[in-house]
Amino acid sequence: MSLFQMKTKPHGIERGGEFLRENYICIGWPGIGDLTHATKDTIRERLAKVYKYEGQQLSTYLGFVNTFVRTMQKGDYVLISENEYVHLGIIGPYKYVKEFDNDTDGKCHQRDVNWLVTVQKSELNAEVQELLRNRGTVTQFKHPIAKAELDKLLNKKNKIQSSVSIPKEKLSKALDIVYKAMESENEELRLKAATILLNYIK
Repeated sequence: MSLFQMKTKPHGIERGGEFLRENYICIGWPGIGDLTHATKDTIRERLAKVYKYEGQQLSTYLGFVNTFVRTMQKGDYVLISENEYVHLGIIGPYKYVKEFDNDTDGKCHQRDVNWLVTVQKSELNAEVQELLRNRGTVTQFKHPIAKAELDKLLNKKNKIQSSVSIPKEKLSKALDIVYKAMESENEELRLKAATILLNYIK
């Protein structure tokens, strides 16, 4: 399990709010096609052909795309910054969304995210704050993940949740919706509903 930081301006378009609302992250570089089964060499060839990158520029951008597509794994953690706040989530597998593979949208390379907690940057330890200062599009935490002390952040989330009072009738309606979603034919919807239920039980 690894930790990454992501910038929120893929293809030059600020999408931080969209990432949080729609539960996903993405990088830019449209036009290089579906990278689901692409090797690092394939990604290099496509970047060079489509964007005419070469030398250090090619190496830098290859590193970003390869990290997002091949290094990141389902179940890894990701951080995005929003002013003085930081959002932590768990990522899903890479997916290619063909309809956004154009210069206008530029968000065809995506991963779903289950956002877990929001904290102030000042609450993060020195190593994680160093990660967030990296200017790269996507960067991996260079230390063992235990050094990130993510458990402290997640424990804080649980304390915050327990202090929130929700009317019983509202809670009952919400749980009914979750139960119905778990019977859906859509596997992704079932998984999301199961995650919500498990988090509620915790």
